[in-house]
Amino acid sequence: MDLALTELTPIALRTLANGVRLLAVPMPHVQSVSVGVFLRVGSRDETPVTNGVGHVLEHMAFKGTATRSVQAINLDAERLGADVNAFTSKDTTGYFMTGLGRHAEHLLRMTADIVLNSTFPEDELQRELEVIRQEAIEYEEDPEDASSELLDRAVWGDDPMGMPVIGTVGNIEGFTRQELVRHVQSHHVAENTVVAAAGNFDVEAWLALAGELFRAMPSAPLPGPLPPKPAKYMGLAVARRFPQVSQVFLNIAYPLSPVRGDEISQQRWRLAASLAANLFGGGMSAPLVYRIREQLGLAYTAHSTMDTGDVWANFVIHAVTTPDKLDALVSSTAGLLREQATNIDPVHLERAKNQLIVSRVRAGERTYAAMEQAVEELFASATVTPIAGAIAVIEGICAAEVQAVFERMLANPPAVAIAGKGASARTARQLAARLAAGGCGSAVVKDTSPD
Repeated sequence: MDLALTELTPIALRTLANGVRLLAVPMPHVQSVSVGVFLRVGSRDETPVTNGVGHVLEHMAFKGTATRSVQAINLDAERLGADVNAFTSKDTTGYFMTGLGRHAEHLLRMTADIVLNSTFPEDELQRELEVIRQEAIEYEEDPEDASSELLDRAVWGDDPMGMPVIGTVGNIEGFTRQELVRHVQSHHVAENTVVAAAGNFDVEAWLALAGELFRAMPSAPLPGPLPPKPAKYMGLAVARRFPQVSQVFLNIAYPLSPVRGDEISQQRWRLAASLAANLFGGGMSAPLVYRIREQLGLAYTAHSTMDTGDVWANFVIHAVTTPDKLDALVSSTAGLLREQATNIDPVHLERAKNQLIVSRVRAGERTYAAMEQAVEELFASATVTPIAGAIAVIEGICAAEVQAVFERMLANPPAVAIAGKGASARTARQLAARLAAGGCGSAVVKDTSPD
């Protein structure tokens, strides 16, 4: 069956002959386990015509397999008290269950059945397409969701990365079973697959079963899947007006593509970027939140995060305000960003480090979070670092490294997306110019004309 074994104590990583990777994260201090199958395929692997097919597949995987009906799939898991869920993102599709550690092998069999043996019944497909269409309409009519989707377009333009994960309503209405099967055959292949578990379970027995279940998973046709490449960053300014709301939802992004080098260098850069986001807007005392909310009263919601995938990373700032305060908010944000590129406050660096360490530790105490973290690292750098190793890296990152994150990202034009009252492409472009100028320049002119 096996297989090269790389011990990442206490994490076990094995690769089957067909390319499927098995990942086990023992957590003896808990009584539960999370089991999942993660595929390195997402909306970036779609075209304008097939956009949304991966999300439909995620729904349809639970609608019946070769041996179980949709009712049996749900009942089998719930009889064990297990939670069942799935997700589709830009670069990953995941199916997972969480239950008692002693049921780890049962959970694995059920999850494998969903991934490997789904039949996509035609009658279920037609009903589910209507459900997903309603979901897409909800997103479309929500200004906050719209601002997030707009930001993707501002970052990546017409690239598949800029398309909505859920797809378009028109596409959703027209998908056929044949298209789902074709997508599975093209992308749900061994080389794209990680079978993972985290929690308190019999690791060797679980690994043996995972190898048995997935050793026959088809490989991709030669020459195999190409390594993913980052989409080109565009740095656009886009907007969508929602006249029925009174606020404006603002998203700003800067690219932080992974540095070249070995896995250790890449991991250190990603952690430094996460520190930068925490330092800038990761808490009530962070400079962004303190200035925008506490000192100036410009917004109730304001924060910054890292939005990351396997070969991409963006520094994202999100805020919600009223149109009359939008210019002041953006000007203050731009000035604060420039300050970080010049000097990193040691107190805020200490805060950001401890916040990130606590986040990693807490993830290590929750089975699904630990599993997801490990899979994300595996897709991004082909290795997984134990918590102790990650903490050591975080503690060793210096102020100059975090400052370099701000310098590097500010060398690019910002991507700006606004949605809400009075939002227009002209205003978005003016805000982008204000950010690029570091907060200086003429005031943004209120624009209510159609674009």
